[in-house]
Amino acid sequence: MKLQTTITREGWYYILVLAMVFGGAMVREVNLLLILAGMLTGPLLLSWRAVIVASRNIDVRRRIPGDVCAGDLLVGTITLSNNRRRLGAWAMVVEEEIRRDNGRSRDGVFRPRVLFPYVPAGGERRGTYRGRLNRRGRYRLGPLRLSTRFPLGLLTRTITVGDEDSLVVFPHLGQLSKAWERRHRESFSGTHRRERQHGPEGDFYGLREWRDGDSSRLIHARSSARTGKLMVRQFEQPRSRDLAVVLDLWQPKKASNEQLDNVELAVSFVATVLADLCRKGGSNVLLGMSRTRPQSFAGPASEALLRDLMCQLAEVEAETDGQLDAMLDELLPKIPPGSEIVLISTRNIDLADRTAHPSLHANPSRRAMLKQILTIDASSDELTKYYRAE
Repeated sequence: MKLQTTITREGWYYILVLAMVFGGAMVREVNLLLILAGMLTGPLLLSWRAVIVASRNIDVRRRIPGDVCAGDLLVGTITLSNNRRRLGAWAMVVEEEIRRDNGRSRDGVFRPRVLFPYVPAGGERRGTYRGRLNRRGRYRLGPLRLSTRFPLGLLTRTITVGDEDSLVVFPHLGQLSKAWERRHRESFSGTHRRERQHGPEGDFYGLREWRDGDSSRLIHARSSARTGKLMVRQFEQPRSRDLAVVLDLWQPKKASNEQLDNVELAVSFVATVLADLCRKGGSNVLLGMSRTRPQSFAGPASEALLRDLMCQLAEVEAETDGQLDAMLDELLPKIPPGSEIVLISTRNIDLADRTAHPSLHANPSRRAMLKQILTIDASSDELTKYYRAE
């Protein structure tokens, strides 16, 4: 906790008038002016004492949402508690500082404020601030600064309380187009027809009793004869096709605003695809990214996996050196057979070019998998076919 008492701008004006009155009284030797200067000193001392007393036994707490995406409305809740038994707290202002870690020139520092007109003794009040953080990443919040100028506004008492908190702002989620849904569905249907020939509804799961609406083709004759009840075969519902997403974030050393926007667009598209797949469930997901060294994250599609992937996407940064070949060389062996592979890049990539990717074409197994990769260039209009940012 840090305590600080400062003089406000109005307080400096007041002190200037007081100094002029006192100086005139000393120069002219006018007793009435000297008495007036003494009277003007009283409110200044009263204000100093009042702001000290008003800031005692006051607690401040913050509550922020656990998950927020870039561009979404951020609502922070501030709770002010007055632990005094008799004296209320008037005109208390709580200021929050929000700043982005590793922020660039385009990032600023936000200082929302919440005013509490009155908090009774032994009571508490809640206030909220609202705003939008338009860039993904990790943000630092706090510490909170509680200040008051009550009652005269000549001095300000500021108390810095609490520790810094962390907030991860996920990438912005847009909307996938019908073309993406249709392409993904057709890709899955073709693979499903080739790989699953076990039953009319999927893989055989077990037997159960007959229910109204069941097809007569599902009746299992032997089990029905043995138990004396109609028994039908039960099949496991087919899963969605597994998806592997490779994110290639590249930008030059002196990137323009358009190139920086392309990076954010690529990350936003990947986040939207993963969010859509994880909320539907029924498949496995793999995300590969290039950082200092290639990294991959995989697991069954679920809300828990989605949050982990969104945290990774929130802090990923573009690289200035091309590590695409090294990333694919490490990620391709980890991708299960039959998975759909999508490469999203911020530059024009031609995987069929042997001269540009000699190490990948030198390996027969890698060369075969390269033909299965759908490449999307975020720096062109190609992405608008599948994705619309809202």
